[in-house]
Amino acid sequence: MVEPAARVPSRAIRRQAQTRADLIRAAGELIAERGLEGLRISDITERADVAFGTFYNQFKAKDDVIEAVVADALVGLARSIEDSPANDDPAEAVAVTTRAIVRIAYDNPTLARLLVNLEQAEARFERIIRPQAGATLERGRATGVFVIDDLPTVLTMSIAAAFEVIRGIVDGRLGDGADVTCAAALLRMAGMDPVAAAGYARRLSP
Repeated sequence: MVEPAARVPSRAIRRQAQTRADLIRAAGELIAERGLEGLRISDITERADVAFGTFYNQFKAKDDVIEAVVADALVGLARSIEDSPANDDPAEAVAVTTRAIVRIAYDNPTLARLLVNLEQAEARFERIIRPQAGATLERGRATGVFVIDDLPTVLTMSIAAAFEVIRGIVDGRLGDGADVTCAAALLRMAGMDPVAAAGYARRLSP
């Protein structure tokens, strides 16, 4: 069935969305090539093949496009895991997603450093992660997999814990295996038995 005309994005809206995506892609490529210190707005717009002023139609400052690069990576990772048929089990979804996100600090340290060094980094991380993390915990609670009396508090604590583990790996304070420890701790926080939580965290690979 054809959508009502009012629900179909206009050509201008589609163009703006494409421009934003092009700027994010260009910024990500430049960060990978030159690092954060070499990132300039003029280079981003040149790589995206748009006018310099177009940047400010999409972002207020350079930090905002950096956040968008990080958000695209994290949300894309979480969605790819969430969409897997294997993650019908909320406990499995939490374990795999937590490990995958924390492992960014091992597997993509450049992206992890971007994340932890953003202005108001923890608040930005929470804004990126909270919708999907909250939906997974709610699904687990609704199906009886998790026992959570105060979901907003548990969700906030879980996100903060994952962020601090990422920061600890980036800073060199935490070594190998922190992703497994973090996943098990978050499952216990959601009310799972410690032995079951450890089993989920250890046997699943992101």
